[in-house]
Amino acid sequence: MMDSMYQNGHAPELFIHKHLVHDGQEQPPKDAHQLRISAPCFQTLVDKLQIPLSFVLALSHHYLPNGRGSRKIQIQKTEAFDFWYILPIRVQVGASSSSSTTSSSKAPEEARDPTQMNPFHKLDLPDIKLSIHRSCIGIFSRVLPGSKRMTFVAFDFMHGRWTKVALEPSQRIDQVMNLKKNARMGYGFGAFSHLVYLTSTTRWWTHALNSVNEQLVEYEARLQTELSGSHITPETVFGGINQALHSIAAHLHRYISELKSLQGIVTDLATHFDALCADDDEDSGFNTLEQASRGFSQVSSQVEALHDFTRELEKKIENNLALLFNRIQINSNRRLVANGQDMQAILSAMQEDTIVGREMAKASHELAQEMKRDSVAMRTIAVVTMFFLPGATFAVSFNH
Repeated sequence: MMDSMYQNGHAPELFIHKHLVHDGQEQPPKDAHQLRISAPCFQTLVDKLQIPLSFVLALSHHYLPNGRGSRKIQIQKTEAFDFWYILPIRVQVGASSSSSTTSSSKAPEEARDPTQMNPFHKLDLPDIKLSIHRSCIGIFSRVLPGSKRMTFVAFDFMHGRWTKVALEPSQRIDQVMNLKKNARMGYGFGAFSHLVYLTSTTRWWTHALNSVNEQLVEYEARLQTELSGSHITPETVFGGINQALHSIAAHLHRYISELKSLQGIVTDLATHFDALCADDDEDSGFNTLEQASRGFSQVSSQVEALHDFTRELEKKIENNLALLFNRIQINSNRRLVANGQDMQAILSAMQEDTIVGREMAKASHELAQEMKRDSVAMRTIAVVTMFFLPGATFAVSFNH
């Protein structure tokens, strides 16, 4: 947790993270998936800032889809405007970093999903050795128009091993605050904390979607190679690619919903600050409201581009699936041809066996005929012997 206080109209910033691993050899605690804030401290924070129950419930179910909200309240006879939301995050992580996460440090929603069909879990991209992980950041902000002060609280649910990514927004906010601490800022300056998180979020999304695109290119190149080959590919290869493509498709469907939610957050924030700053009369040469408006417009256009890019990736998946089914059909045809050739060889062998059998039968018949003739001759000899043997016997007896 970091708590930075700024004077001269600058608001307090509070950043709450999970356990951040600064040493790669460090063993995370068993509760590493929990935010580094105790229950009593969180309750005090909720009571002191009068954080709405809807935002507290969204934080407790951050792994599920959540909406956003705003309100106008009275705090010590001072009018205040609150705005809260859950930023959907997709971060690409190296395969080694992803596999190094121990089971004891995994949150329940980060359970292993072998099929990767659940878009709330990670998506492995084996060919480029990256994984796309889902996370979120809960943001609560309050602007007090009377004193032109702002309170900004961020609950960052990113994994503790993503230290560099998790700390990036808060470090950027510190830099902005230090650069502008001597300037008189109006309400528009409160938008910059939101813009820092939004620009970081869109950049993370851009990298993640680009990695998905690179993986789809690898699958397409592999399928094209298979199409140009003349061999028969094992069915397990096609089964693996088919499952991977359907997993990516399931994740892209969820990505579109999350990007739509992100677009809504940007639009509502722009409207919120435009209405809040309508009566702001900044007389310094630094029109923060105008800069904030341009910033929200730029982020909105970036989110729109990400949405269009995601749609393109869905079309690319359709093309890959068409190539896959085409290759499966070719593979089946080749297998049928190969099976037909094998059957032809078997039939030819059986035909040759039939011919040999016929020849053997013919030879057996001839042998039987020969044996029959031999039998007749033997019978003739036996008959002749039967007639002449007694006379020969008597002749021998008389000679003696």
